[in-house]
Amino acid sequence: MRKIVFSCDAGMGSSAMGASILRKRMKAAGSDVTVVNTAISDIPDDADIVITHKTLTDRARQKAPNAEHISIDNFLKSPEYDVLVNRLT
Repeated sequence: MRKIVFSCDAGMGSSAMGASILRKRMKAAGSDVTVVNTAISDIPDDADIVITHKTLTDRARQKAPNAEHISIDNFLKSPEYDVLVNRLT
């Protein structure tokens, strides 16, 4: 597991906030996994995990079919962050 991508429509709002939160948690846990944010249209080919709001997951799956996809309701407070940090550290 090397790269987690937060993705939203523009790649600058909610995904930037979510990426910042998870990046801090991963760093605090001692993980060197890269956490970035992008627009759905710009999801990189090397994304291992793509995190999107649940309404955008289908579009993200089309752009990055080989990545694992995680759907969330709230980029600021999501229980999936803790699950992911525990899983990857």
